[in-house]
Amino acid sequence: MRVVQHVFRRGAVYWWRRRLFKKTGERELAPIAISLRTRDLFKARSIAAHLAAASDGILRRQEGREVLSSVQVRSMLESVARTHLAKLDRLAVLETADGITADEGRRSDRVMGWARRLQASQGIAAAIGEAERGLLAANGLSPDEIEEVHWTLELLRQGSMGSFPRQKLMALLEACGASQGEGDLRQAERILYRGQAAALLSVDRRWTGDYREDDKLVDQLLSDHAVAPGVTASTPVSREHPASSAVGIGAVAHDSPALSQCRPAPLQSVAGSTHKETSITKLAENLIKEKAQLGEWNEKTQRQVRSVVATFVEMIGEDHVRALAQGRIAEYRSLLLALPRSYGKGQNDRAKPLSEWLERSKKLPDDKVGRASGTLNRQLTQLQEVLVYIEACGHKIPEFSGVSKLLSKKKGRARDERHPFSPEDLTSIFRQPPWTGCESLKKRMVPGEVIYHDALSIVPYLARYTLARREELCGLDVDDVLEESGIPYIFVRPNEHRTLKNPQSTRRIPLIGEVVRLGFLRYRAEIQSLGHKLLFPELRAASDRTPLGDVFYGDWIKVQDAAVPNAAEEKKTFHSFRKVGGADLKDVGVPSELRADILGHGGDNVTEERYSSSAKLRQMLQALEKLPIVTAQIEAREICLRPDVLQKHRRPSARPRRQTLAKRKP
Repeated sequence: MRVVQHVFRRGAVYWWRRRLFKKTGERELAPIAISLRTRDLFKARSIAAHLAAASDGILRRQEGREVLSSVQVRSMLESVARTHLAKLDRLAVLETADGITADEGRRSDRVMGWARRLQASQGIAAAIGEAERGLLAANGLSPDEIEEVHWTLELLRQGSMGSFPRQKLMALLEACGASQGEGDLRQAERILYRGQAAALLSVDRRWTGDYREDDKLVDQLLSDHAVAPGVTASTPVSREHPASSAVGIGAVAHDSPALSQCRPAPLQSVAGSTHKETSITKLAENLIKEKAQLGEWNEKTQRQVRSVVATFVEMIGEDHVRALAQGRIAEYRSLLLALPRSYGKGQNDRAKPLSEWLERSKKLPDDKVGRASGTLNRQLTQLQEVLVYIEACGHKIPEFSGVSKLLSKKKGRARDERHPFSPEDLTSIFRQPPWTGCESLKKRMVPGEVIYHDALSIVPYLARYTLARREELCGLDVDDVLEESGIPYIFVRPNEHRTLKNPQSTRRIPLIGEVVRLGFLRYRAEIQSLGHKLLFPELRAASDRTPLGDVFYGDWIKVQDAAVPNAAEEKKTFHSFRKVGGADLKDVGVPSELRADILGHGGDNVTEERYSSSAKLRQMLQALEKLPIVTAQIEAREICLRPDVLQKHRRPSARPRRQTLAKRKP
């Protein structure tokens, strides 16, 4: 617990930090950190009091300002209006069947529409005064209709009992990515009433048959099936979507035959083609190329998006934007939950139809079907990015509202998903044959005299004493092991072998004396002398798509099963090294900010100096040296490398071996 509110020590200097609102439309709160430039606690207390008072004023002022961006407001209005229009269409059909006339329906909708519009401006307690009566009369409402608006407001106010539909408003805010504070809810309430009012006041659509969307649909169909450029002058032009100046030229050409002959040439020179791309796959490929050019998607993400789009297109049965709809996204989610978990991992999986995969999944156990929560959410989110891009290209997707309501909601706290190793687990792990001696490289779990220095024997103790992630360690390059001011460290950064989880994962982690004693630096020197780039070259799979950590897992799981037999039931994995390490640092009093630096959880507002200074590196080293040593019983030995590493042999592919075995079967 801090001595002074919002104040903490970084090194010997006191700092002040507090979370304030981000800019309009952004969801999360961001911390602001300020150095108080003093080592005196009493001075820090005085300065912090002034900063706290000033920040309180900022927060109070921000509570009264607009907290939703114009894009979010528009998104909510569209969602409400679209939903309410569909509801009113259904009601109109039922009311007509019950004998209600068009005049009665128009009057009822107009009255309710103006009641909602007044609530949008005045809140749930809206009332009609002289100004409101004048406004309603000016908009064509009769005195009787104005009185109906008055008592409708009374009924709405009594029915609400002074409250607003909180759950509905929270869902609206969540769907557009907005925060859900009290101010946001109040603003969303007004937007809800505005959208409902707009839908209600479109009475001509329901009761007169003015279905403008039908006209747009016909125009779109005509545009999609346009004739060759040589006769485009006579092609009907969309009234609602003038996509470029070429539309204006077309309109003149249609009226003036003298101009029709010269129209195709300038049209081709401006746009290259009158055709608007309608292939979902090609539009997705355009997005992938743009994201790759901007450096936003790496090769792995590009492959994932291509796979998502290919499966989605196969499901809907048509590679055309006209087949897109919000309901299709829900169908895609259901499909993912019904397919075998192995679907998509093989190179030839797509050669078989989805129907065959679905039949196969019926014969599989439940834990082999569907998608993990994180995978499901990733695939839905990637599909959403493609669909948003398609809409941005001018293709309207009916009732499109995104995937927020389809995402998996994880149960429980994140800290409960995986449990830390116990001290007994750690002791048992490092008493297994890879550290005490094994029979041979192929029999690593059989006790013997040989100790190989490779990923299996090194990565686990690195995970224990650096708290780095599995893929971060397995993907280290030889050049990522460095030294500064006498402190050896590993530099966790993106490289050609793997990316990182997030930007703040880039960090330097010092190596404690126990890591040096176990021979890690001597191992690194041997690997470097052989000319290897990867620190653990045996982890490079035959396929570049296989993560290095997955290759390591094949050997590690044998150690874990032997040392911690109930690991699966106790929710313990390799990540449990990080869990127990973080808990150990907390138990010995390491500040949360320093723990975040070590674990790669630091906020994105932290300067680069925080990760690069020698002083910070020394602080992290002092913190890590407080970890309990669990490898003291391991003897330091001469480095013994694997034969395949010494001979620079690449790992063979598993596919030819399986094919050979299949041929040998009678």
